[in-house]
Amino acid sequence: MTMFRKIISSIMIFGAFLLLTIPVAGCRDDNQSNPTTEPETDKETSAADTRPIQQFFDYRLVESNAGIRNWVLDSDLMNKYSGQRDVELITVHIDFYKEGAHFSTLTSDSGLANLQTNNIFTWGDVVVVTQDGRKLETEELYFDNETQLIHNDVFDRFTREGDVIEGIGLEATPDLEYIEIKQRVEADVLDSE
Repeated sequence: MTMFRKIISSIMIFGAFLLLTIPVAGCRDDNQSNPTTEPETDKETSAADTRPIQQFFDYRLVESNAGIRNWVLDSDLMNKYSGQRDVELITVHIDFYKEGAHFSTLTSDSGLANLQTNNIFTWGDVVVVTQDGRKLETEELYFDNETQLIHNDVFDRFTREGDVIEGIGLEATPDLEYIEIKQRVEADVLDSE
């Protein structure tokens, strides 16, 4: 029986020890922050900030002057975010017109459009193709609605009837009649008879 009492006594002492140490281990200083977790309110706030306040599918923006189209922008998806002037565009297609006649098309994966100025920034496989087959390929392109010029500071490849001009940075008209490549220009021009 004494052996049984020793075991019971040991269990009771161990239990009492656990009861005293558990509350101490659970205490912490309220002035210290836990660096491994973020407050739930911050997660909810940041998630709300990244959600658009407006979304339009098959979005269209038309720029005209005296009832004559200058350009028409189509996008699969337009997202408008709180506190931002620009709207986000997913899959961009812009048709440019001169005196109502279509002369070129710009396509890209993504873009931003300023709804006050109608300036547009596009990026991701940007291609401009004219009615007569001239082609500009780049990774990003700005369209300034006031000057009616496109420009960038990245690598560009311009193709016309077998001639290829490459370089960094450009300024051009959307019809690619005027095009100036700024730096590191390389040309591969076919000889004509």
